[in-house]
Amino acid sequence: MQRIYWDAINVNGQKVFYTVTDQGLNFVSSPEVGVSQILDFYPLAQFEYVHAHRATDHYRKALKKYLKGKRDTLAFPLADFEDSDEQQRAVWQQIQQIPYGKTASLADLATQLQLPTTAVVSAMQVCPVWLAVPMHRVVNRGQATGFRTDAQIDAYLREVESKPKTELKELIKKA
Repeated sequence: MQRIYWDAINVNGQKVFYTVTDQGLNFVSSPEVGVSQILDFYPLAQFEYVHAHRATDHYRKALKKYLKGKRDTLAFPLADFEDSDEQQRAVWQQIQQIPYGKTASLADLATQLQLPTTAVVSAMQVCPVWLAVPMHRVVNRGQATGFRTDAQIDAYLREVESKPKTELKELIKKA
């Protein structure tokens, strides 16, 4: 039985659970949905869940710095998503190429991938790590819903990225 370590952080005042394995980050819940959403992706019968700060601390610190605008990348590994297909992984990889603080339209993303927008939307809806694959950078999605977040969280994350902060330690090193 594979062990999955879990923890939680706050994103704009909303609780978000995340899980990691020995391979890396493998899940980020939708805001305020709760732990039960993890079970939709990783059934209890197949995995052992452990609340272990020691295993999740590196991820928690990196996520918090990112959410405070103190880092522009999440430099930690992502788990291999065995249940995803090649097309989904291509969409997620393309979204990860959108630079920090920038956005791309859904239509442009679909054109770059040579896929219908419905295929891009479908891949976005099933992405297990919406925060590490920055869905908030994809704009002009029309009335599409189900991207694992809401408009408020997307706007908050774009705002964080529009005004990055530098840690005091980094400023002292440069002086």
